[in-house]
Amino acid sequence: MPAAARIVPAMPSSAPSELPRSARRALARLRAFAASKKALFNPRRLGALAALGLAGAVAVLLVDMLEGVAASDVASAVGATSGLALVAAAAASAGSYAALIGFERLALHQAGARVAPRLAALTGFISWSFTFVLGFGIVTGGAVRLRRYGRAGLTTGETLRVTLFGTVFFWLGIVGLAGLSLLGAPGTLLPLVGLPAPAGFALGLAITLALAVWIARDGRTLRLGGQSLTLPGARTGLAIVALGVADTGLAGLGLWWVLPADTALAFHLFLPIFAMATVAGVVSHAPGGIGAFEAVILLSVPGEPSALLGSLLVFRLVYYVAPFSLGALAFALAELAPQRRRLSAVPLMVLPVLRPLAPVLISLAAFAAGAVLVVSGALPAAPWRMNALSPPVPLPLVEAAHVAASLCGAALLVAAAGLKRQVRASHRAALVLLAAGAVFSLLRGFAIEAATICGALGVALVLARRQFDRAGSAFQTVTLRRLGAIAAIILAGIAAGFATHGDIEWHNTLDLAAGSDGPRAVRASLGAMAVLALLVAFRALRPAGPASADAPGTARLAAAVAHAADPNANLAFLGDKRFLFDGEGGFIMYQVQRGTHLAMGDPVASTRAGAADLIWRFRELAHANGGEPAFYQVSAGALPLYIEAGFTFIKLGEEAVVDLSLFSMTGSRASRYRQMVARAERAGLTFEIVPASAAEALLPTLKPISDDWLSRQIGREKGFSIGFWDEAYLARFDHAVVRAAGVPVAFATLWRCGEGPEAAIDLMRYGPDLPGGTMDYLFISLINALKERGVARLSLGMAPLSGLAEHHLAPAWSRVGATVYRCGGAFFNFSGLRDYKAKFKPDWRPRFLAHTGARSVARIMLDTTLIVSRGPRRQDTQASPLPSIPQAAPAPAPAPLTG
Repeated sequence: MPAAARIVPAMPSSAPSELPRSARRALARLRAFAASKKALFNPRRLGALAALGLAGAVAVLLVDMLEGVAASDVASAVGATSGLALVAAAAASAGSYAALIGFERLALHQAGARVAPRLAALTGFISWSFTFVLGFGIVTGGAVRLRRYGRAGLTTGETLRVTLFGTVFFWLGIVGLAGLSLLGAPGTLLPLVGLPAPAGFALGLAITLALAVWIARDGRTLRLGGQSLTLPGARTGLAIVALGVADTGLAGLGLWWVLPADTALAFHLFLPIFAMATVAGVVSHAPGGIGAFEAVILLSVPGEPSALLGSLLVFRLVYYVAPFSLGALAFALAELAPQRRRLSAVPLMVLPVLRPLAPVLISLAAFAAGAVLVVSGALPAAPWRMNALSPPVPLPLVEAAHVAASLCGAALLVAAAGLKRQVRASHRAALVLLAAGAVFSLLRGFAIEAATICGALGVALVLARRQFDRAGSAFQTVTLRRLGAIAAIILAGIAAGFATHGDIEWHNTLDLAAGSDGPRAVRASLGAMAVLALLVAFRALRPAGPASADAPGTARLAAAVAHAADPNANLAFLGDKRFLFDGEGGFIMYQVQRGTHLAMGDPVASTRAGAADLIWRFRELAHANGGEPAFYQVSAGALPLYIEAGFTFIKLGEEAVVDLSLFSMTGSRASRYRQMVARAERAGLTFEIVPASAAEALLPTLKPISDDWLSRQIGREKGFSIGFWDEAYLARFDHAVVRAAGVPVAFATLWRCGEGPEAAIDLMRYGPDLPGGTMDYLFISLINALKERGVARLSLGMAPLSGLAEHHLAPAWSRVGATVYRCGGAFFNFSGLRDYKAKFKPDWRPRFLAHTGARSVARIMLDTTLIVSRGPRRQDTQASPLPSIPQAAPAPAPAPLTG
């Protein structure tokens, strides 16, 4: 038979499927039991259970040891730590971390990895600081090394070997220190574990010899974490032990320096205890070894538990928290370094957004710093702070500084208001007050916190100094609301003082040598109240400032008006305004009331670019003077210029402008105009336009008409946005005059800029007992006369509050104005004025108030009313004296702002 067809007899099978069912069940149970035992006795699980058991035992032990320890006693122990001890502990901690960086260099060398020394030092510091605080060094420190060394080109395996080598070296160092410590002080472990001195010496000798033998054998291989590690030779091993002894020894020295002063324990006796505590902390796997480390120290070191616990807290801050904070900062900066090009653009994007907020934020911070100085002045200082001052600083100086710090705080509350308004004087005052507050805070009770706040805010003020460019007094912006807030802070300080001091020794209030907290708080509160009282008096009695406006040049103003497009520019000759000129003959006329810088109309400029520049310059002027800008009666065509400059608007009304080219005296629609003229002529009325050259002789005949008209009005004569009777002003213009029997009975002052296409009516007055239709006759005759002279448009003036929306979704000002227009006939016939002007078929041009929104519309309108009504105004806001201005030669009118 062929081989391929050879039949092989089947062997008996022992597969489980061929066993009896009972046997298979027994075999399954046996395997499950073996698996459960293997899982139960897994080394990792046993280690975790042991760590949990140790943590529980430590927790029970600490609760028992710290029973009866008060938090105040621990705080007092922390405060009793001397500055010299802190410096020494910090220096020892720095030496310990330097040894750990040496571990990092040796681990890199042993792993065969090459990186820059600076990178190795920084990565070693960061990884070890993270390991000590977060625990699980292979995970936390290893993650840092993977991130940092991975960018330098190291593989994951190389980085893991570096981490494992570092862990082994750390433990070798602890073992070496423990063996040497037991040789030097064999009886140290007697109170902790009951080990007598001979046994301790023998244990130390055994540890030292075992470590020496282990180091002497070169080329050993250790498997750890799935990695095969070739351990260093004798020379490197000795270096590792030396660095380990230096690391743990210097860390122990840091704690030994901050132990209570009455702890009678030499450093060489303390080292074995510290090594045991370090081992317990690492084995517990708790972050930073917290709990187990403290338990060993509290059990082994003689002293009060509260004092020892305070020393441990200080050591934790110096050796763990401070390096961890530095390491986290260094890690963040190192991570951001590759993105520095992108990040460099962040300030360019963020600063323009934050810069406008800087004054507000700094103002809030200054107010908070002032509150801290005022309230802390009423609270008792901690005894250790006063004890720190008592030898070098005399008690009277301490007491005087206490009052001075509160005075600085109260004054800073005041200056904070000016900082919000970006006042330069407030900025300077705040800098001085913050510097003085920092010094006095240190002198009055070593108040490092308050001094730090003042110092940090002072730095912020210096950095933001360019934001504070407004003129004015440091105290001029203090409102009643701000006064109330300052008073509330001072009262809060007084209440805190009474609540903390109880009965105050009033008889010692003025005795600077008494040194009592109660009188000290009273003096500080009285000083703050004195500042508040002086501020109230200053605000109530402050004198008016001097006039500061410059008079405009004579020919300069006349030439600018002659070239203007809007006849309202003639208001510049009224003598009740200030002026802001540009370099091309343009200007803005304005007046100031309570900080509101109110400009009349659009800028007078030959180009839109010049007008835009003047708007920005006017805003800068108001800002520099500590005020807010606004423009009164701006045109719709110029709104884009104001929008670009950051203004917002409310509608004031509409201006009636008659297009003379469309006005006709012929046709059926003009029949009523012809009837009005015929009726006036039958009554003996005549019309004439008297030129400006003859106006001076005409004015005496017009003065009685003006006086009689004013006697029939309520209130004083208006100004600013409309002319008033002033012969020097009126002599500059043509006048439309209506005569009856050769005697003037009504007149209107005409504005026109050079030979410009538009004219406007300014002053319009009439006598009593006129024939019916006299003013209609004046307007119709004037329109016809101007049309013959080539004038294209005639402005009949404003119809206030006309055209405002009354919709329920309209702005509040619009709804209120529309309601006044509709229902305010008892005070002023708004609708009647518009209806009268409407009979001449004008175009209605809206006029607006432009403002920045920094002040309420109500306040701006109130200031506007005072300016227009020529009401109360401080001396520093008076108009410049207007010199005699010659008539300018006629000039072609430029393109208007409306395009």
